[in-house]
Amino acid sequence: MQLTIVGSANASNAAGRRHSCYWLEGALAGERAGALMVDFGGTALAGLKELGLDPRRLDLLCFTHLHGDHVGGYPFLVIDAMYDLRREAPLTVVGPLGVEERLEGLMRVCYPSLATKERPFQLRYVELAPGESFAEQGVEVRGFPADHQDPPEQPLCLRVSGASGRSAAFSGDTRICAGLMAAAKGVDLTVAECSALAPPCGAHSTWLEWQDAAAELGCERLILTHLGEDVRAKVPALLSEGLAGVRELAFAEDGAVHSV
Repeated sequence: MQLTIVGSANASNAAGRRHSCYWLEGALAGERAGALMVDFGGTALAGLKELGLDPRRLDLLCFTHLHGDHVGGYPFLVIDAMYDLRREAPLTVVGPLGVEERLEGLMRVCYPSLATKERPFQLRYVELAPGESFAEQGVEVRGFPADHQDPPEQPLCLRVSGASGRSAAFSGDTRICAGLMAAAKGVDLTVAECSALAPPCGAHSTWLEWQDAAAELGCERLILTHLGEDVRAKVPALLSEGLAGVRELAFAEDGAVHSV
């Protein structure tokens, strides 16, 4: 599998980067074998087009949680599929409980007259509770509980196991927690947030906390993402410092491509 980092920043587009989201090739099998994406913030569609990635090749769109910097680009994706790069192939959207209601509500806010208009492609929503999985076209997407929002919200960390046998974990936004560790255990690559150098940072993870927790991750390849200004400014020094138990450490950069 091959991972393209479409965006690597936090909600405020720190250091001028796009909202964190990821394009994954080679996870799906079958005649079409299109791409999979994790999250789709307000800058995602622009990122795809800048990187030469055709959104019509997207077969499966997975959301970790329903905050704006992770779902805000969804109406633009739908409108683009209706009128610009017209889509005919079905699109499956997998996300936390409430994903259909939230995304269709976002459509009604952004484009009231178009929200109920017939679309030229089939759109299917699949809700995923922590502990549940979705499998199709040779890929399995399993949800694990993230520690980021209060109930009734149920944010997810995701493990994507591809048809090739390779696997990747995505933290979404979360404190370092048991769900993240379970999602990452034994995978080939983990993409996890590091929103600041040190607490306090709300319901997010920091470099200081990763120094304590990385040895227990259960995955030797780690890409830190959702980077705030302070982390981005220190990347060379942090790479030199490294993390115990992590053989291959990287900091996410828009447009970077990684093998899984």
